[in-house]
Amino acid sequence: MQSVKSATLILFVFRRKDDSVMDPKIGIVGLAGKFEVGFEETPDLMIKAAENIRGNGGDVTTVPGIIYDHKSMLAAADLLKNRAIDILCVCVGTWSEDHHLLDLLEYIDRPVMLWAFPAVDTGSLCGVQQICCVLKELGKRYFYLYGESEDRALGMKAVRISKAAALKNKLRHVKIGNIGGRVKGMTETAFDEMEIKEKTGVRIAGIDEQELAAAFSYSDKKAAEALWDDTMTKVGSVKCSRDHGVEAMRYYLVLKDLIIRYDLEGLAVRCYPELMGRVCLPFSILSAQGIVCGCEGDINNTVAMKILYELSSQPVHNTDLLYPKQEGNTILFSHCGSGAFCLAASAKDITLGPVRLADTGVCSLFPAKPGKVTLINLTGRRGTFRMSVLTGEALECGMEFPGNPLKVRFEKDIFEINERIAEEGTGHHWMAAYGDYSFELKLYCELCSIQYIEI
Repeated sequence: MQSVKSATLILFVFRRKDDSVMDPKIGIVGLAGKFEVGFEETPDLMIKAAENIRGNGGDVTTVPGIIYDHKSMLAAADLLKNRAIDILCVCVGTWSEDHHLLDLLEYIDRPVMLWAFPAVDTGSLCGVQQICCVLKELGKRYFYLYGESEDRALGMKAVRISKAAALKNKLRHVKIGNIGGRVKGMTETAFDEMEIKEKTGVRIAGIDEQELAAAFSYSDKKAAEALWDDTMTKVGSVKCSRDHGVEAMRYYLVLKDLIIRYDLEGLAVRCYPELMGRVCLPFSILSAQGIVCGCEGDINNTVAMKILYELSSQPVHNTDLLYPKQEGNTILFSHCGSGAFCLAASAKDITLGPVRLADTGVCSLFPAKPGKVTLINLTGRRGTFRMSVLTGEALECGMEFPGNPLKVRFEKDIFEINERIAEEGTGHHWMAAYGDYSFELKLYCELCSIQYIEI
């Protein structure tokens, strides 16, 4: 087994690779009928659409020329089949024979965005409607765009659609570790490993608690002391003992080593009750390094954290739904205190203190920063696997709960929200990311055949 010291350095370098932002990769082709009005103008429409998408953050591969017969289709297939694209954008300049696209999809098995352009005499729109019918009958995933090639809002919509496809492809290569299984008495967090793999692509790597305990026993105490001394300088106050701080850093080093050894991008640990306060601060630090960390062995919602992390490129809050307040139409969310420091409203607001209930160990305690948020819950098994989604506005708040309180104001009545949550059997764990990703999440669920519930 490699030393914990070397593991620290290796993970630092690994997480600094320029791969933290999930840029969707989009292949763009033009499709037109050779004898139709607008055939000659189709390449220009495609080029402008590509520039529009690229300007909105899409990583674009454009196929020169236009698909209009078998030979041009094969040329496009040859160029694209070795490119790692997430989605195919088809700029339909005129009405076209639909079988050319069907043949291309036999080589490029990707979801399709069909872009129709406004015109009276080209047949672009009716050509797209024809193709939609065929793809629907064949069970192919497709999306529809209609508007001018230089419409910036449409270019952004294309990128957001592409992010859903990119998310599906990204998660197929993700592994998340599960240390110790789920918490006793929290049956809600039971997970269907096969369903998670089939629906999301994420593979779960089971890790025995004894492996964690054995690694902790020979972890580098001096390295942990140095890390603790450095961490104390990054917060507003410290209200825990040095022994507990060093213990937390020893767990941090050990978890880092396991992450590298098993090539993980996330961890769920059965922390309650034995490891309460021991892995909370490690989770906080690992989250800032791009490793999603789920509490109480909840694998489903660790996967949910990974989904939100990829969409937002930011650490994600791990919360319980605690308290609806009619005044202000808010709901208070929080957990024990494992949030990344960057989620705090201010560094001076961060306190390193013992975990509630057990009054031991170290948690990262602070009120969450304000801003638009998306909260999701992932639960269920084969036949019931589902994602529930909420969006709202996180407000400035105080330490209304000893953890990472996140107070969210909603447009919809909070009691209707909670009644719907109960009706859907959603559960109590909610993962929260800054930004509104409801559009991408809905499309992602469609692509992965996951039930989507808008609360």
